[in-house]
Amino acid sequence: MDTKIVKIDDTYAKILSELGARLFADTFANDNTPENLELYLDANYRPDIQTKELNDPAMTAYMAFDPESNQPVAYCQLRQTKHVYYDFVGDSEDDAIELQRLYVDKQWAGMGLGKRLLAECVATATKMGKKIMWLCVSDYNPNAIKFYEKQGFRKVGVRNVMLGNKPETDHIMSMSLI
Repeated sequence: MDTKIVKIDDTYAKILSELGARLFADTFANDNTPENLELYLDANYRPDIQTKELNDPAMTAYMAFDPESNQPVAYCQLRQTKHVYYDFVGDSEDDAIELQRLYVDKQWAGMGLGKRLLAECVATATKMGKKIMWLCVSDYNPNAIKFYEKQGFRKVGVRNVMLGNKPETDHIMSMSLI
């Protein structure tokens, strides 16, 4: 089955909020307490937060839909943002873009949908004249780390983050677009 990928705007905020929270919880529930997970989801995936993100001119987002049910099954978000990882990512902020999120429903994993979404992001970033794509990925997500490495990303550093009240380590990864 071939999914439909569309660029989304703030009219998709509620759908993105629900999909994002569900896929994040599916990915990280086993490594976190329900309380920490709820704190994180509330701080990052409420509809008002997704509306704000989707209205941000620095944000570009795509969503994939099941062709039979038309239900959302994956999404990704690119953000043009100032970063503090020059030591790791290199170049100036004008040359780099962040792959902020890329999540695929487990039922669709291994079918090439993540690759298609990433290809959409790479094409968008290239049109913007970006030279580097970077991301942060949890060390609790080895499948994502392997996926990104297979797509050409490499680990360039680490950062400490909080998931609710729990400290975690993210890997900073980057990939050349030129």
